[in-house]
Amino acid sequence: MAFTEVKKLYPSFLTFDDAMALDKETATALQLKHNNKNRTELALQLGASGVIAKAEGCYLWDTDGNKHLDFVGSVGVYCLGINNPFLNNNIKKYLDSKPLTMDPLMVHQTTAAFSHNMSLVTPGLTRTVVCGGGGMEANETAIKMVKIAAHRTKKGKTRLLGTLNAFHGKSSATVNLAGKPKWRQWQGEDLPGYSWVPYGDLAAVEAELAKGDVIAFFAETIQGEGGIVVPPEDYFPAVRKLCDKYDTYLVLDEVQAGSCRTGHIWAWQHYKDFQPDAFTFAKGISGGVLPLGGCQATDDLYMAAYGSNDSCFHHTATYQDNQISGALALSSLQFMIENNVAEHIRSEGAYLHGRLNELKEKYPNVIKEVRGRGYMIGVKYGANAKGEYYTIPICATLSGKHRVHTMFSINDETICRAYPNYTTTREDFEWFLSGLEDSIKEVVAQMGE
Repeated sequence: MAFTEVKKLYPSFLTFDDAMALDKETATALQLKHNNKNRTELALQLGASGVIAKAEGCYLWDTDGNKHLDFVGSVGVYCLGINNPFLNNNIKKYLDSKPLTMDPLMVHQTTAAFSHNMSLVTPGLTRTVVCGGGGMEANETAIKMVKIAAHRTKKGKTRLLGTLNAFHGKSSATVNLAGKPKWRQWQGEDLPGYSWVPYGDLAAVEAELAKGDVIAFFAETIQGEGGIVVPPEDYFPAVRKLCDKYDTYLVLDEVQAGSCRTGHIWAWQHYKDFQPDAFTFAKGISGGVLPLGGCQATDDLYMAAYGSNDSCFHHTATYQDNQISGALALSSLQFMIENNVAEHIRSEGAYLHGRLNELKEKYPNVIKEVRGRGYMIGVKYGANAKGEYYTIPICATLSGKHRVHTMFSINDETICRAYPNYTTTREDFEWFLSGLEDSIKEVVAQMGE
């Protein structure tokens, strides 16, 4: 078949090379015209959007040559650093080998190897599903798994229990699993079979489990989008006992808190002698290289769902357990372990929390609380005499004037999230902290106390 130059058919067609060379104004205009217009406009107004020409470690360079400090990492994606050389080089090696990437019936070396390695890190959970998408797909995987397993192991149980203020993704099932009405707006009636309890409330969990019809209790190990909410120290160990008492699966969402973000490879490993029946992962383990998520489960749970010829095809997909996602997941896990990423984040995270608390003591009317663990940090802001919160103006000033990027919580106007990454140095911390203090002074001068 003869070759046809695409621009002869479509003169304005943008090739790959054209796209990579687009200037800021043209790229912005195209995104406003063809993609999410309102979200783009809001990001531009806050100084949080622009065209990045280069990104490495914890730094971004825009098309005007300005250097920025990334202190949010696409809300947790870049925990291992932007364009991590180890991850990028391994993916290049993978592609150069001319492998077969997508075929759900073939044996996949990289996914099998990653799953084996995961079983060493989480020895009580030995079955892995690797998805071609992100956290939403990972949580959908866990939802379906526990429902199918319950058909065989928990007769009469029909309900999933989640927590208020949670976030598990934006598919129909995951917004119903999360007890947050905002994300269920305009979708009609809630799906049946979902209930919610306040996060951190043990009595409420037991009251629901005691009804005898709950298949599984789902919760984020630390609530992320809900405001970096850390539960009481005894909460999850006690929840584990309640789930055992009432024959209920315990599933933890580690999409934001996992992949070393909180100072452990998996955030639930913070608790001694504790494990869930399954947990989901995404974001940090992808390194920002390509979409990646998954679910890790006990052998009992996984086999109850898929351990028969009539059910083993009930959760398969074109991209499930594909080779390139397996190669990336394996590389990320190797990097985390060999570079002691979790230990580094525990140590440096404690230092940064301490410095932020010093600012809290200095500006108690502005900073009300510093939350989180490790590099999963939430700063809760106060309001002025008119009831206007400082959060968004401070985030916007920090980004626009000091080129330090954080992110406010979409449905909690008091919370700003700060997510540094493994490559962030103490010098970078000072860039962030000095910019933050300057932003506080400037915003208070404008808004009053």
